[in-house]
Amino acid sequence: MQLEMFSCTFILIALLAATSAAPRPDARRLIEKIIEKQELRQEQQRDYSYLETITTEHFRKDRTIHKVESKTFRVTPAPEGEYRRLVAENGRPLAPKKEKKEGEKFQKYIQEQMKLSDAERQRSTNEKLASRVSRFQTRLREALEVYYFTPLPDKKLNGRRLRQFQFSPRDDYKPNSRGTKILNRLEGTVLIDPKQSQITRLHIVFREDMKFFFGLFGRVSKGSEATAERWQDENGLWLLDNITASLDARFYFLKKYRRRIVYSYAGYKRFSVETDEGDYRLPSGDGSR
Repeated sequence: MQLEMFSCTFILIALLAATSAAPRPDARRLIEKIIEKQELRQEQQRDYSYLETITTEHFRKDRTIHKVESKTFRVTPAPEGEYRRLVAENGRPLAPKKEKKEGEKFQKYIQEQMKLSDAERQRSTNEKLASRVSRFQTRLREALEVYYFTPLPDKKLNGRRLRQFQFSPRDDYKPNSRGTKILNRLEGTVLIDPKQSQITRLHIVFREDMKFFFGLFGRVSKGSEATAERWQDENGLWLLDNITASLDARFYFLKKYRRRIVYSYAGYKRFSVETDEGDYRLPSGDGSR
């Protein structure tokens, strides 16, 4: 009798726990939260300058590497969105002549900005920020329209549990815009931090060829892929770590385009600009990560 009562009590507790536990949000609800927070996220990221290194690996037909080249830019917040100043090529500082040219371009940019009033610079900044936020939100809304999301096992990153989903186009979906036509040719996986409402890793693959103007202007081949990853700084802000794209394509009537392009981000530093004094100084040092 006691055993039966114990069993009934255990089952009752389990049922109560199951009914009282909050359901885990699905991918759609998580992405909707990400959309809501994009404006704040983009505004916070404008406080940072960083180094962007673009490394391009050129491949032969047999997939061996033919050539590797890289360029490094110091990217700083600017009224027009961002200012990208070339600081190194192939891992080496610029030659004096090229460094002088980059400095002259930068000074010319500053002079143009100083001709604007504070109100004009702020308006330009707000417009660029709004445009970037709008584009990102539009892509996410289109993804919700195009894709079916399948939950995968959660992953852990630095003690934090991340939700993982596989996405692929809906079988009955009919693209109605240029953006959805592109998304309809992609599939992949996404990692989301549910507490931070942040995409931490995105992997996409072309599931079929994508032609431009019936193939006359080029084609990106099936199997081309890209991955983007973010990391979280000490202030809790998720920043880009790297983007890797492997492309097998053809453009116009040129030869095949086989490349892997890696965008690496480092040297994140908070950046302040005293516009009243025209101080657009680049921060010294590489900073963290």
